[in-house]
Amino acid sequence: MNLYKSLIFILYLGIFLGSGFRTPAQSRDSITLYGTLDTVQVIRQRIQHANEANAGARVTHISPAILQANKTRSLAELLTDHTSIYIKSLGTGALSTASFRGTSASQTRVNWNGINITPPLSGTFDFSQIPVFFTDNINLYYGSSHVKNGTGAIGGSVNLFTDTDWNRGVNGRVLAEYGSYNTYTVGGQANISGNKSASKTRLYYQHSDNDYTYLNKVLTNTPFREKRQDAAYSQFGIMQEGYFRVSPYTRLTAVAWYQKNHRNLPQPLGVVNRSQEDQEENNFRGYAGLDFSRGIHELHVKAAWLYFCQTYDIRYDGGLFDPKGNKNRSNTAQVVADYTYSPTDKLILNTTLTYSHDLIRVSSYIDIDSSKYTLDGIDFDIPQVESPFSHHRNILSWQTSALWTPIRWMMINGQYMFEHNDNRNVSTWSAGIVFNLLKKELKLKGSTAYNYRFPSMNDLYWRPSGNPDVKPEEGYSYDASISYRKSINKHLLFDAEVSGYLMNIDNWILWLPKDGNQWVWTPQNKRNVRSYGVELYGKTTFHYGELVSSLSGNYSWSQSRTRKKQHVDDNAYMRQIPYVPRFKWNLRWNIDYKDAFFVWQMTYTGRRFITTDESYATDPYSVHNLLLGYRYSFRNGTSLTPQMRIDNLFDTYYESTQYYPMPLRNCLFSLLFEF
Repeated sequence: MNLYKSLIFILYLGIFLGSGFRTPAQSRDSITLYGTLDTVQVIRQRIQHANEANAGARVTHISPAILQANKTRSLAELLTDHTSIYIKSLGTGALSTASFRGTSASQTRVNWNGINITPPLSGTFDFSQIPVFFTDNINLYYGSSHVKNGTGAIGGSVNLFTDTDWNRGVNGRVLAEYGSYNTYTVGGQANISGNKSASKTRLYYQHSDNDYTYLNKVLTNTPFREKRQDAAYSQFGIMQEGYFRVSPYTRLTAVAWYQKNHRNLPQPLGVVNRSQEDQEENNFRGYAGLDFSRGIHELHVKAAWLYFCQTYDIRYDGGLFDPKGNKNRSNTAQVVADYTYSPTDKLILNTTLTYSHDLIRVSSYIDIDSSKYTLDGIDFDIPQVESPFSHHRNILSWQTSALWTPIRWMMINGQYMFEHNDNRNVSTWSAGIVFNLLKKELKLKGSTAYNYRFPSMNDLYWRPSGNPDVKPEEGYSYDASISYRKSINKHLLFDAEVSGYLMNIDNWILWLPKDGNQWVWTPQNKRNVRSYGVELYGKTTFHYGELVSSLSGNYSWSQSRTRKKQHVDDNAYMRQIPYVPRFKWNLRWNIDYKDAFFVWQMTYTGRRFITTDESYATDPYSVHNLLLGYRYSFRNGTSLTPQMRIDNLFDTYYESTQYYPMPLRNCLFSLLFEF
């Protein structure tokens, strides 16, 4: 009952404080264009997505051209090659998690059209399971500045958007790709749009035997080549979008997205006892929304339902264990009401009310007989799996913000959010400032924020060793950046940004043995971390006649050190936390001449320690990729684009995660037909 009383109270409070929150379109466009985005070539949809982070935060936008060239790749591959974010991967098509600025994978949040789609059970997102094909725009918010739609983004957030165009009739695309390891992809998209309604339908399927060759450096002193086994994967997805203009001021939206992924889970190098492990995921994401915009008022209401089901099976060749596995499911219902009002062109006020209900169900069909687990003649007592269980969680959050432009070259932004998570109440906030100087060619930004992450449902309730008393992680972040964008002449454009940051993260959750019992691990608040570093971005674009060439790159240096001992003899104190590279950078060279295009891209990832005392580390590596193709245009408005992609051009052996080798040189050929 207390929850519903709180809901009513906060609803009235939000309505009172936001008694009219929003800005005219033309004023918001100019504010957002120079205040929150790092790219100036922005369409209105892009502008509408940008106001979720504070104005002084670092926000990057992945260009539509890069998305178009990577439609058949996963989100993990895209972020690895084109951003400063570190992706820890177990291999192609395998589990891939993202780390912003030396934080953990669980401190990264993923939003889809403003809806949090991070699984509530694990609290981590697998970026290998999202094809780029299902998104039109991607924004990356760095640090703790993204508080609008809830908590969890201590390190940063990845924000995916689907957009639509009006009055374009019937158009679409069909793509097909085939390459190494019997990897094939087919996809199609059909768009129908008029003045009153528009729709998009997307279908996608990908399969790979994934039996790539690698160098085994573990079993013998002399490395030898062998093929990856039990690593096949497949993905199927369908998305349907519908947009309806009810009036000049009102639009209805309905989007449904179903994704099914199946993959084998290979063993790490050096494991002699073979097993077959399989994992299947079924995801359904859908929402219906109402958008109203008239004059100085704007209202957005969404109701969403998210379903996640993961099934895991394992079978041992030797019969040491009986077949076993588990099935984890979650259902999330979410309602969001977002209201904006602008009393003047210099002030934008906003309030957002969000309610989420999570229901998790965990079932296991493991029947473990401890007598079957014998090592060196000793029978070990393994905790017995308990009966299936379910748990409900209610989350209510209220956010309010103000964006003020006291003078034309300065903006000030502040955000505050209150969240009621089951029986816990927490507040978070962010503040930022932006200076636009030299006719908006030079931009200075700064921000500070406090954010937190509630423990995942696994942290709290995992059977038999969840810890309902574990505390939320919390962190303060500080950002400062300077960017410069200048047209040198009519042929040359220069764009650069330098950012520095500092984060203190406390009560970091680790799974550790409970009371020295190696068979029972439980989540504990055992780590405090200080992370600081520098991020660089630069791009030069040359245009002459029908020739367009650009060179762009990202560079990041990150120190992420433990400030708290986990135990008396802990050698992790003031050392780099595992699997956080100090250095990562990438370069991209693009040439377009008439209808031909060429792209060279390389990524360098520095050494990553795999132990807390820095005694062992993985080797640094650099990977080079090539993409080339030609676009044939026909008189009827259609086009055909063949292209070839060569990944790992120089046959580099590398491991993103120790004992999980990545593919050597491989090729993919594709055809894209647009009508």
